Amino acid sequence: MASVVGRGSERREAALREVLDAAWALMEREGVAALSLRQTAASLGIRPQSLAHYFPNKAALLDALFKDGFTDLGARLAGAGSSDEPVERLVAAVQTLLEFCAASPARYHLMLQRTVPGFTPTATSHEVALGALGSLLERLKAAGVTEPADVDVFRGMVNGLAAEQIANDPGGRRFISRAEHAVSVFLAGIKATSAEEH
Repeated sequence: MASVVGRGSERREAALREVLDAAWALMEREGVAALSLRQTAASLGIRPQSLAHYFPNKAALLDALFKDGFTDLGARLAGAGSSDEPVERLVAAVQTLLEFCAASPARYHLMLQRTVPGFTPTATSHEVALGALGSLLERLKAAGVTEPADVDVFRGMVNGLAAEQIANDPGGRRFISRAEHAVSVFLAGIKATSAEEH
């Protein structure tokens, strides 16, 4: 990093990428709440003042990480699965989300949990998050689920599977492998409830 900082705007993106990667790695080791500019700078072999050129405070770094994570997740969800069948596409997206979270618990905690007290993403980063998760919700809609209460339950179910995978089977696939079953049970429940109401 020391060789990248200060080389001018043509290297800015490479420098930012290096900072973000170092911050993600630090959070994976120490936890999201432990992130600091000083530790991030130290891991890169630079002075905190050099890092402040890119991120003036911890909130700015967290916001960039939040946006970075959802940008990555959005690309993964967009490419999840090759089937044209709506339920299969939904299952593929859920599996992709679970795999993403399990592979990087720090991303899960920053992006989908309120792990850092007082942190609120900027409007720009929040829009990126909505876009990424919106692709998952579009697949849910294509599978016939549109009621807000049902969408809320679905979100809670998927988030719960991610939490269980991270907490109870780190490095494995126990809860990731339940994605198809979970989606099937969820959709069957929606169908049964709808039939009872009519």
